Amino acid sequence: MAGEINISGLVGGFDYNSILQQIQILKSQQINMAQAQQQQIQNKKAAVSQINNILKNIYNSINNFTDLNTLNAKGVSVIDSTVVSAAVTDPLKAQAGVYDIQVNQLAQNDVYASANAFSNKDTQLAGLGSGTLTINYKGLNYNVVYDSTYSLQSLADAINRTAQTYNGDFKASVINVGTSSNPQYKLAINSNKTGTENGITITDSNNNSDGLTNVLGGFNHVRTAQNAQITINGISAQSSTNTFDSVLDGVSFTALKVGSTTVEISQDRKPIKDLLTNFVNQYNSLVDKLNTETGKNGNLSGEYGLNRIKNTILEGITDLIVSGVFSFDRTTGKISLNSSKVDEQLNNNYNNFVNKLSTIKNNLGNYLLQTTTVSGTLDNMMKAYDKQISLLQNNIDLMTKRVNDEIQTLKNQFIYMESLQAQYNSISARIQQVFGINTNSNK
Repeated sequence: MAGEINISGLVGGFDYNSILQQIQILKSQQINMAQAQQQQIQNKKAAVSQINNILKNIYNSINNFTDLNTLNAKGVSVIDSTVVSAAVTDPLKAQAGVYDIQVNQLAQNDVYASANAFSNKDTQLAGLGSGTLTINYKGLNYNVVYDSTYSLQSLADAINRTAQTYNGDFKASVINVGTSSNPQYKLAINSNKTGTENGITITDSNNNSDGLTNVLGGFNHVRTAQNAQITINGISAQSSTNTFDSVLDGVSFTALKVGSTTVEISQDRKPIKDLLTNFVNQYNSLVDKLNTETGKNGNLSGEYGLNRIKNTILEGITDLIVSGVFSFDRTTGKISLNSSKVDEQLNNNYNNFVNKLSTIKNNLGNYLLQTTTVSGTLDNMMKAYDKQISLLQNNIDLMTKRVNDEIQTLKNQFIYMESLQAQYNSISARIQQVFGINTNSNK
């Protein structure tokens, strides 16, 4: 039919989702560019944060430059370490020197053991009557009541219960002095602490033949409580334990066996060298980081103002460079520690060297604190980056919403066209069925 418009197949079989995806990709290019810019700024912030952390480490290192324990550290050497061990407990009080030590006797605790031995520790003691065993410790009596039902083990348990209940610093145990096949058990009672002040005595209220002491054959005093005794450079000293922590200020000795040895207390340079080495490592780490990040391909390329930080630190340690303690490599911009110069300064110019460290701590410490603290130089840089990241995120969110809205509008239009096509196809089918007319051809 002349003038008839044929729209069959305009939408049917048309993959509009693929077209919408292509349109979305095209319209999202600005979003992708903004996200890439946002990532670059996040990388800048991360780099500044890492530099800030390195500077904090440098600050912590400098802050210890005047630590008295480090500057006055002492070392201990013992000629025969099997006789005594020694340690510096307070480097500020310990005095360098050589000390001849003679250990005359070691500290001991009191130990009593029954004279008689028994083949079974859990059977009732034959011939045992009733009574009270009294253990005297530091002037206090600890009474243990017993009767004919007691075995060697139950007697030890009763003594230990009494000690635990009334805070007596002694204990009882059953010891096999025989063999596993032919056991011979004895009762042992001992003080827990060494020294003459921790001795114990044992008495029995029942002095008859059925008394505990008589049944056990009496108590042998197998070891007597005694103090440790030593001489240091000919001067005698004693201790209730084998440790002497008040003989020399800032130094503790522990007697290990009877004998003689020599102990030397000397200045220990290692802690201050370790501290200076840590500073060197942290500074060189800063140099590497700044070179990487502010270089041509770095996250902070062009931010050469950050290099003023390392230059300021370098200026702050000029005195140590001039004195040779630090060596500066102009090629790499790094520094190194001259250990022998540290020894020379500590041995010959100790006070001057300490004053230099104090000056560095005060000047550089304040500078680094201002640089790394909240609202400091680097913190403000990171906050500025945060603002840029936030602004870009707002733009990204707006652009994303606009693109999604446009895509949804197009999708709705395509769905509407599909609906019209479906209606057309339905009408065409009914006309064809009723009149036999082919609505898809022109005649």
